[in-house]
Amino acid sequence: MKAKIALLLLLITVHLGAQDNNRSEVKTVVDDFIQAMNQQDTKTLLTLMDRNIGFMTVFFDGNKSILAAESVEMFIENIESSSPGMIKEELLNYKITASDALATVWSEYNFYVSGSLSHCGENAFQLYKSPKGWRIIQITDTRYNKEKCRNKTPTDKYERKATLIKFIDNWHRAASKAEMEPYFNAMSDDAIYVGTDPDEFWTKPQFKAWAKSYFENGKAWHFETIKRDIFSTDDEDLAWFNEKLNTSMGTCHATGVAEYTRNGWKIKYYQLSVTVSNELLEEFLELKKSTNVEE
Repeated sequence: MKAKIALLLLLITVHLGAQDNNRSEVKTVVDDFIQAMNQQDTKTLLTLMDRNIGFMTVFFDGNKSILAAESVEMFIENIESSSPGMIKEELLNYKITASDALATVWSEYNFYVSGSLSHCGENAFQLYKSPKGWRIIQITDTRYNKEKCRNKTPTDKYERKATLIKFIDNWHRAASKAEMEPYFNAMSDDAIYVGTDPDEFWTKPQFKAWAKSYFENGKAWHFETIKRDIFSTDDEDLAWFNEKLNTSMGTCHATGVAEYTRNGWKIKYYQLSVTVSNELLEEFLELKKSTNVEE
């Protein structure tokens, strides 16, 4: 049995390692594509794209969308006809999904013409793994007028982690101040909250209904963070964390999952656990039996 478990863990580790490697390779291809486009290096661009690549653009004015197609010949001609240094595209973030054969990269971007912001939007790259490596087979982008563009710059992993730390702190602070809307707005619509009672496995609406009276009475709960560890995926859009907390129930442990969305960080999962010292564990278990507490 131990040998089977060890083999399973090894296979999982190899699989996850392969996925990480694929995402890294895919990101490199997309970065090389953007760099080559900015440098008007059409020779390199052609090596990164499949010959059957498709280009689609969605123009959106805030009310309606217009879809336009472009051939690879038109794309190359537009790049070559631009004055040197005239155009620059800047990717702001990455969300990468990759298997061993197919990958997608979603990214917000800013586009500059002669040094001034022209428009912004999102890119959706689709790639496949050819015998010669990853090749781009489809690029779909949206384009918004610069008046609709948020003032955004590329986010590095240290800045993204810093915003997450502040976000979690503010989430706990909203509970301490009984600020109901900020607290629940920080949770995704499909969030799950697991409390300390065996029956406290709540969806966001269920949790909000249970907590409503506490917030309305101005007395929710106060969590003081003693220690927190944060981990994230390579693209920094999904993070999981653990916390050691000082609460009215004594020291508690918690684990959570947060996702970075177009509206900032959102809590997707949070589980709170009361701790029991080993010296009191036997007494605690007896107490549970005597009070007929069911799991």
